[in-house]
Amino acid sequence: MSREKSSGSKSDEPEKKTPAGTKKHRSSEASAAAAALAATEKQRRQKRAAGVSDSDERNPNPVWFKPLMFGFLIVGFLWIILFYLTSGALPIAELGSWNILVGFGIAFIGFIMTTNWR
Repeated sequence: MSREKSSGSKSDEPEKKTPAGTKKHRSSEASAAAAALAATEKQRRQKRAAGVSDSDERNPNPVWFKPLMFGFLIVGFLWIILFYLTSGALPIAELGSWNILVGFGIAFIGFIMTTNWR
């Protein structure tokens, strides 16, 4: 019970012939894929020219981001510490106990910035 191999070309598909010296033509699927790839590459070049990157989430923060973030955190907590150490005379005596809210507000800005730190 041996199987016989058919000799010759495939029975279902006709053989594609091209004239001598010319390139084979792409199928419609291949040319559609090439057009989509070219369009994607064109969009990437346009984004780069406009200053927008493909993945902003993977890009690092600017150099000034970390010092500003830590600055807000430190200034906010120093504001609260200064208020307690001077018994409300500093930083702004007229605010009274609202100085605590101001200090936490400044520190909260720094905390919110930590969520965007990459």
